[in-house]
Amino acid sequence: MSEATVIAELLNRTGNFLNANWDTAARRRTELCLIDSITCFSSGLGLKHFKPSAVVASSLFGSNSGIRASPFLTAYLYGQAANALDYDDTLLGHPGAPIIGAVLAVGARQSLSMDRLLRGIAAGYEAHWILASSSIPSRERAALVRSVGVWDTVAASIGAAVSLGRNSEYIERLIGVAVSHSLLPYTGKWYERPVPALKNNLGWAAAGAVMSLDLVQAGQTGVSNALDGLSGMWRMAGSDQLELTKTRKNLPAVLRVGFKHFPACWHLQEYLKALSSILQQLTKNEEIVAIEVAGPAEIEKFCQQEVFSPADVAFSLPATFSLLISNVEPGSQWDEVENGSPELRYKSRFAFHLSEERSLTVTTTKGRPFKVDVKASDPSDLANLSLDEAGVLAKHERLAGVQIRSALATALIESQGVVLLYEAVDRLIANACEGKR
Repeated sequence: MSEATVIAELLNRTGNFLNANWDTAARRRTELCLIDSITCFSSGLGLKHFKPSAVVASSLFGSNSGIRASPFLTAYLYGQAANALDYDDTLLGHPGAPIIGAVLAVGARQSLSMDRLLRGIAAGYEAHWILASSSIPSRERAALVRSVGVWDTVAASIGAAVSLGRNSEYIERLIGVAVSHSLLPYTGKWYERPVPALKNNLGWAAAGAVMSLDLVQAGQTGVSNALDGLSGMWRMAGSDQLELTKTRKNLPAVLRVGFKHFPACWHLQEYLKALSSILQQLTKNEEIVAIEVAGPAEIEKFCQQEVFSPADVAFSLPATFSLLISNVEPGSQWDEVENGSPELRYKSRFAFHLSEERSLTVTTTKGRPFKVDVKASDPSDLANLSLDEAGVLAKHERLAGVQIRSALATALIESQGVVLLYEAVDRLIANACEGKR
C-alpha cells in the first residue's frame, strides 16, 4: 500500500469534518463522546494510581504563569485520568482519552468554539480508525507484538489540527512529526498480573500530539513518507500487514464507538451485562453459590482470581462479578478494593469452562440455575452493544462532578459557553496537581 493512498484516505475522510455541513447523528454522537470522556476524566482524577502522574507531571510541565495549566500538561493529565478507570470509550483501543485530551488542550489555548472542538474530535476518531484498522496484525503476529495506543498520537494530532482548521499540506507535515512522538508497541502485558497502573500511557499520546502540532507550527520537519512501503509506520507499529479496504465502513467512527456499561475491559462487558440481568431476577434472600463462565480461550486470561493491584480489577471477571454481586456501584469504588476485601468474596465461587459458545451460568441457594447466552461483539462496530444516549447521560450524572457537568451542559447549548468548560477542566487539573479532589 503506497503512502499516497493512505494519506489520501486520511485527508479525504477527516476532511469531511473540516468545514462541511455536519450530519446530525454524527454531531450528536460526537457530543456523547465528549460527555462520556469528561465523565471518565472526572472519575479518574481521584484514583490512587493516577496521583503519581499528577505529582510528577505538574512538577515538570506546569504553567510558568500559574494561571492556567500548559497545553502539554492539560493533554497529559486528561489522557491519563480519562483512561485510568478503564471506563472510557473503545474502538480498536481507547480513542477518546488521547484525542479529546489533545483537542481540549489546544481548544482552550486558542479559545475554539464548541463546533470546532467537535469537528476535531470526530476527525481524530476517524483518523484513529483508519490507521488502527488498516494495520491490524495477523493472529500469529498479534500474539508476539501488539499495542493499544501506538496510533493515538498521530490520530490526536490530526484531530487537533482539524479543530484549528488546518489544511491538508499542514496535516501531511504533522503526520511526519507525530510518528516520531508515538508510543512503541509492546506484547500484551495488560493481561499479566499485576496490570501496570500506568495503563496505556494515553496521557503521553495526547501530550505528544500537542507537542507535534506546535513543532510543525514552529517550522519543524519530521519523517518523510511516514506511512509508505515496507518500512512504513504500520510495520513499526508491530503489524505484518496493511490493508486499507478494511477501514471503509458505511458509518463514521464516532457512530461505531462503544460506551462502556462497566469500568472494565471491553471483553468483559457482555458477561457483566449477563450477570446484571440475572441479579435482577433473584429474590431478596437468594444467595449465589456458583458461577460458571464459558467461552473461548481468549476469555480465560480474564478469569484470574487474584488481585495484586487496583488496575487488575478491570481485567478480572471473578473480581468484577464479585463487586457487582456485592452491589458496589460501578465507578471509582471498583478501583479501591484489595484482594482480601469482603466485596471480593464471591471470587472463590467462580469457574471457567472452555467452550466455543459464550455463556454464563449462576446457581443459587435455592438450587435455581440461571443460564444466559453471551454475545460476541463486532470489533468494527461496538455501538449496538454499548450504552445508548440515555445510558451515557445517566453515567455522566452519576459520576461527573457538579461543576464540570454544569460547565459542559452550558458549553453544548450556548455559543459562548465553551469557555466555562475550559475553565472547569483547568480547575480540576489544578486541584489534582495540588492533591485536592
